[in-house]
Amino acid sequence: MIFQKVKFHQKDISVTGKLLRLLIIYSAVCALLQTSKVFAQEDKAFSQINKYFRINGEMMGVYELWDFFRPEPAINNNNSYDLWVVRARLGALLTTSFVDGYVQGQYIGLYGLPDNAVAKPGGPLGLGAGYFQLNQSTNVSNIYLNQGYLNLKFDPLGLPGASLKAGRFAYMEGMEYSSGIDKFDGLKQRRIAQRLIGGFNAVYVGRSFDGFSAIYDRPEFNWTISGIRPTQGILSVEGQKQISDINIIYTALTSKKDALLSGTEARLFYIHYDDKRNTQVVDNRPLVARPSLNNEHLNIHTLGTHLLSIHQLESGSLDALLWGAYQLGDWTDQKHEAWAISAELGYQWIKLPFKPWLRAIYYQSSGDGNQKDNKHQTFFSMVPSGRIFAKFPFYNLMNIQDLFLEIIALPTPKTQININLHQLSLTSTHDLLYRGLGASKNSGEFGYSGSPSGGDSDVGQLVDISFMHTLNKHLSMRLYYGHAFGGSVIKNNFQGKKNANSFWAEVNMVF
Repeated sequence: MIFQKVKFHQKDISVTGKLLRLLIIYSAVCALLQTSKVFAQEDKAFSQINKYFRINGEMMGVYELWDFFRPEPAINNNNSYDLWVVRARLGALLTTSFVDGYVQGQYIGLYGLPDNAVAKPGGPLGLGAGYFQLNQSTNVSNIYLNQGYLNLKFDPLGLPGASLKAGRFAYMEGMEYSSGIDKFDGLKQRRIAQRLIGGFNAVYVGRSFDGFSAIYDRPEFNWTISGIRPTQGILSVEGQKQISDINIIYTALTSKKDALLSGTEARLFYIHYDDKRNTQVVDNRPLVARPSLNNEHLNIHTLGTHLLSIHQLESGSLDALLWGAYQLGDWTDQKHEAWAISAELGYQWIKLPFKPWLRAIYYQSSGDGNQKDNKHQTFFSMVPSGRIFAKFPFYNLMNIQDLFLEIIALPTPKTQININLHQLSLTSTHDLLYRGLGASKNSGEFGYSGSPSGGDSDVGQLVDISFMHTLNKHLSMRLYYGHAFGGSVIKNNFQGKKNANSFWAEVNMVF
């Protein structure tokens, strides 16, 4: 049994400390439950000030426990620790026939970060170490403008469906429109959206975007074109600042569900990513051969598509997804050419107890097979919500083959259990095992790191389990546990401990 093999090393977590943390969690849950009842009773009066103006907000508390791989010999190789996250958001929305205006502030606090878990060699041992590396403090917090935009609506001017948003806003590439069908939209959010551009909720600090987004939305299709720059965030709490040296142009034409084929949505998209930050690129070349981006920048064009289809049958529903992208351009002083593809198939038995849903997923992205041929062939993830697609982020979507089964059960209408069984390997053994979630700062860290393969391809296996329960429309909670069985690539880099565990518990309240 997997759970019999699990052993968290509690070097720095005393029994008293754990009991205190559990007491705090229990107290916080009770307080949130009581508060949510108040909001449920007074929701309309509290949030909807009048027909033009309303306020909304969120408060989230998270406890994380990390037991990461450990390199040896190395310094600062503390692989076992816990941390706390508190995030609060408060927003105000003004709605009229011609324009919407929205402002949202965010508080983010990261507490108990380890100051001895950025190993040399080895790098950050888990996300807590990554937070410390970017913020250089064990306890750090900040308050800043998370969103602030105007959305001009042209319907009254005779252009129905046309709008222009400008300012700072959340951006989820792949979610240009919602069908209004929970299962369809939920699958888009989990398996399509934010693969290449996103980051608003997948990691606690989040990432917003400054710029504009022009939308033409009709019953049959949606056309979106955007020019944006990401803000700092993801691992850094300095989210107020814009990453002005990254410029992104994105456009997508989406044929809505049922418009061309019954039960099917199709999207074509294009992304231009330009990055000239004061940082050194990460790839499979020796460190001294990697240029700085402010001398040789990234200039990458991505063409992509997705097809998503769900069909209702007598005993259940059949779903299929195909996503693919091709990249070309310049990777500093090298030519860039890369690709990625994902094919998925699932079936849900809606008449059986727990409504079991079984899905098979195959994802692969290209890696670089020759560091000396003046061509870079590693697929680049840009600025994604990477933790959506790798909940235990000791890998990401670059130079990886991820073959996995997803099992979903619904014990109650408000409860979901999700079990994933992953087999992970490198596409190219001459490339790196990449980690990271994209740019967090305008200078300094690149946003991705890499470990050498040692000539092997087997990254290992990952078993992860998620439990989600919605108490009401205001309050929800999630639990996650993941166990990684390190393969030969992991063993080549982490001699001290070759298996890893990750656990987190989250309580979230919205109004």
